[in-house]
Amino acid sequence: MTKLFVHAKVLIDGISDTPKFDQLISIEDDKIKAIEDYHEIQENVIEVNTITPGFFNCHVHILYPVGFDSKKNLA
Repeated sequence: MTKLFVHAKVLIDGISDTPKFDQLISIEDDKIKAIEDYHEIQENVIEVNTITPGFFNCHVHILYPVGFDSKKNLA
């Protein structure tokens, strides 16, 4: 079992209208187990300034197999 603790000075969770400040994120086996107000713990803690929800690239130019020259020989 792997454990990771992150102290987020600013947490933008994507749900709340406002950011949360000084949050402790507890992660076990690659899953978030808890988010709570920061407090001292007896574990190593990663300090970060800002955490946001995951983003993915919605601005992709698809050139294969379609594109400007769809008659291009792809063999």
